[in-house]
Order: sequence, then C-alpha cells, then structure tokens
Amino acid sequence: MPKRKENQKFASLGEKNCWHSYGLQMLTPTKFSHVVSKILRGRYMLISSRLDKHVEHLNPN
Repeated sequence: MPKRKENQKFASLGEKNCWHSYGLQMLTPTKFSHVVSKILRGRYMLISSRLDKHVEHLNPN
C-alpha cells in the first residue's frame, strides 16, 4: 500500500478528568497523589462499574 502524501491531522487530546480505580493502580506514587488530591477537591471524577464492590464508610459516632 503506498504511503499517504499528506499527514493526517487529529484533534489534540484534552486532560484526562475521569478515572477508574483500576487505572489509578498503574500510576507512579507521585502521579497517584496528584490525581487523588484532584479527585478529593472535585476537579476529577472517579467512575465505578457495577462490578466494583461497594465500600460502606464506618461512622464512629
């Protein structure tokens, strides 16, 4: 197959702002802490699937 004469132009990728818990496991510790702090501040969103186990927060009161 001959090469294309013109390079294809694609749209630039935006910042990843939706994270799955499995994706966080592959990050370096520094990147992990940055992403988690942004999730806690509400800048990023943590998505879950129906296969994730539900974790209930224990209320000490």
